[in-house]
Amino acid sequence: MKTFRKSLSVLTLCIAILSLTSLSLAQDLIPVEPLNLSDQPVVLEFSTGAAGPPTIEPLTDGRMAFRIMAAGDISGAFEGSISANVSEVTAMPSPPLHPVTVMFTIETEQGMIQGYYSGSLYLAEGSDSASINAAGQILSVSGTYADLYLADVFVNSAVQFVDGRSVGESGTMTISAR
Repeated sequence: MKTFRKSLSVLTLCIAILSLTSLSLAQDLIPVEPLNLSDQPVVLEFSTGAAGPPTIEPLTDGRMAFRIMAAGDISGAFEGSISANVSEVTAMPSPPLHPVTVMFTIETEQGMIQGYYSGSLYLAEGSDSASINAAGQILSVSGTYADLYLADVFVNSAVQFVDGRSVGESGTMTISAR
């Protein structure tokens, strides 16, 4: 019983010390100056390529689940990198017009923005380029980009194909603060 009480006392002391340390860290935080991004839409140009092989899962009902990771660069209102997880569930073979969803992370020297867009991918028969028209939302930001939290995202892009496989996406992303 004495050992239990000693252990409990030591645990209580450790929790108290951690609480005081956390309190002092919270008080020592340096405020971040957010960029003024609420006045007009933020327009970014992006270009991505595959960052690994695709995952294609045939489903028993005749559809397939397709996923691929992509990475590339952004420019325009600010410069940095973009990484994305692309996901599709379509009939097999894919029809010319089908849904697509992209979850993305933008990283710059000033911070980070995460969001998604979903919409339609259209690939005309015999074409080597598909178009994506999509909309989404910013879901997470670092302090510098606070004005873009929950902003609307609009994407118009083209996906290039070689031998029937996508090799990259490039286009315009417009982010409009609410």
